[in-house]
Order: sequence, then C-alpha cells, then structure tokens
Amino acid sequence: MLRGKISSIFLDVDGTLSDDISWLKITESLGASKEKHISLFEKLKRGQINYEDAKIKLINLWQKTGNANQKFMEKTYRSWNLRQDANEIIDYLKKNYLVCLISGATDLYVQTVAEKLGVPDWFANTELIFDSKGNLIDFIYFQNQAEKKHEQFKEYIKKYKISQSKCAVIGDGDSDIVLFKELKYGIEVNEFPHSELQKLAWKSVRKLIDLKEIF
Repeated sequence: MLRGKISSIFLDVDGTLSDDISWLKITESLGASKEKHISLFEKLKRGQINYEDAKIKLINLWQKTGNANQKFMEKTYRSWNLRQDANEIIDYLKKNYLVCLISGATDLYVQTVAEKLGVPDWFANTELIFDSKGNLIDFIYFQNQAEKKHEQFKEYIKKYKISQSKCAVIGDGDSDIVLFKELKYGIEVNEFPHSELQKLAWKSVRKLIDLKEIF
C-alpha cells in the first residue's frame, strides 16, 4: 500500500479512465471520417505531411460537418461514458490524495471529465480555439505529448510545493512514458499491457478498481 508514502496522484484519461481514443471519437461524433483522420495522423508520423498542413486538413474535415462548434462539442463530450469503475475509484482516491488529470486530449474534453469526477486540477495537451460565435477555427497541439505531460507535472508540483517523490502516475500508453521514467511509482492500467510502459511500471493492474489494493 502507498498510503503515507505519497500525497498526489496523476491520471491519464484516454485508455485509463475511458476506453476511448477521444480524438477519433470526436471525429466520428461530429460526423466526419475516422479513416481520414487516421490517415492524416499516419502521414504526419511518417513525415509525409507537416504539422500545420495536417492540422488545417483535420480542422477542415471537422468544419465540413457543420458541427464543429463549442456547443455541439461540449454536449457530445458530456454524453460520453467513462469506464464503469472510474467514478468509484476517483472518489476512493480523493479521500486520501490530491488527484490531478493529465491528458493528451483536448481541453474541452478533459474539463468535462474533471467536472464529472469532481477533480479540480487538470491539464490537457490541446487547446481548442473558437471564434466569437463559438465555431472552431483552430487548435494548439503539442506533438510530443509525453514531454508536455512532464512539463505540466512540474508545473503542478511547483504550484502545490509537492516533492516529486510523493507522487504517483497512472496511465496506459506512449504519452505516459516520460512520467513513468521520472517517477518511482508508475502504475499501468491496461487489459492489454503496453510493452515499453510495462517495463517501466512499478505495478500493473488490469482494471481501475484494482487500484484499491495499491492505494
């Protein structure tokens, strides 16, 4: 048990508190092609398209649906379900620890998840930008999500004057690797373990509810 050893817990959202990849799910929910979204991302990773061009094409893909606005997107995000045991485990953790969400998803989505779970502190990788009428016109996205999470983690512990040794991180994928390397207590939550993350993890569990045995 980690009780008494740590004071703060950082949790990922996509793949950890939720089964979904929120970027692809919002594309489908808007009424756009998930396959086109995936194709853009793969081209970006292979260097066949630069970041700015990929971003413009994705925004255009969303805008063509007529649904890329703050009202529709917020309503959609709020309609999504988290994992069945997400609320229970967050309520359990909040009794003894500070909890912070730290995600590679959009700010509007992470905010809705934080509000659902009653978590006041959260960080997102992407800032959605809307015009005066609430229409999506741009977003600010950091390609190195793992490093961005590390920066946000440092910002949080500085704000609350918390020692890094008193922190644990819970995640499931690539964007969590830097924090798993940095922190002693990295816990992977994944039914299908991530090969690199599993090697770095202090503990691995299959379900969120299993975290009760650790915390």
